[in-house]
Amino acid sequence: MKFLRKENLETFVEKMNRDSDIFYPEHNTNGSYSWARYEKGKTLSITGHRTVLPLKYFFFPPAENLKEKTGKPAIIFGARGCDVRGLQLLKKIYLDDPEDIYFRKDTLVFSADCTSCHQNCFCTVLGDEPWAEDDFDLNFSFARDGFLISAGGKKGNEILKNNSDLFEEASDSQKMEMLNARSKTKEYLRKQNEDKKINLKVCAEKAGENLDVFEKYAQTCVSCGACTNVCPACFCFFLAEGKENKIRYSDSCQYPGYARVAGGANPRRKMTPRFKHRILCKFLYRPAMQEIKGCTGCGRCISGCQGKINFRDVLLDIQAGEKR
Repeated sequence: MKFLRKENLETFVEKMNRDSDIFYPEHNTNGSYSWARYEKGKTLSITGHRTVLPLKYFFFPPAENLKEKTGKPAIIFGARGCDVRGLQLLKKIYLDDPEDIYFRKDTLVFSADCTSCHQNCFCTVLGDEPWAEDDFDLNFSFARDGFLISAGGKKGNEILKNNSDLFEEASDSQKMEMLNARSKTKEYLRKQNEDKKINLKVCAEKAGENLDVFEKYAQTCVSCGACTNVCPACFCFFLAEGKENKIRYSDSCQYPGYARVAGGANPRRKMTPRFKHRILCKFLYRPAMQEIKGCTGCGRCISGCQGKINFRDVLLDIQAGEKR
């Protein structure tokens, strides 16, 4: 593990910015974070929590011309653990798409530990950590005087080697500071979710049953699709193809016409089966097919929901629900 002093961060960023566009989480006046393009002279800070929009939009934007892949290589600086875990699932889903694999090769992900949590974050409730554990190029953790940096693979190790003049070996005391900072963030999350005791195994088992809970929340849902559009792990899309262009658009299983087939039949015309499908997809289908759950606990679905549905409460109700 390497250590980068705070005063060397700007030098490192400027060197990386020579050949790549850098995007980082910019702190907004309302306390949220939004992705911003780094420009010389800006102060790049990677503290805080997850951004309003997920990391997946750099790879799979809401609308994309699949015949046009242009632009400089990019570095996503400050991606949070929940977004990196979402990207792990998307890679499994899109593995056979050569365009997407090529695009990922042109993009570096520099993740960073969360130092705070949004009021809707609940990653630890799902058994995850508020930092990335793998599938990053570099991960930045925090100590008093700088950053502890872990390489997640060949690309990360090459970056550390090529910039060795900026890094030093992390000391035991710096590693302890990192562990203390991580523990502090986990304690924030524990207190925030202390009444949310969720057993995912039980939820997955009960989600397949005909529970009243699905009907309860279906009455509140307005089928806007906000939950799936801001989810870092949702991946559905449809293609619109013309003579010269092929456009991929984000789709949502919560839209009324999502499951409609060519003959006009629609097995999920009503909201209740659509709401149930979303739960099954995340906690039953994805673990069975991709060996990874389809929820990262980022809480963006809670923030974006026009029906004021708290996904944590949905899971608690499923867990406590009875078969109808």
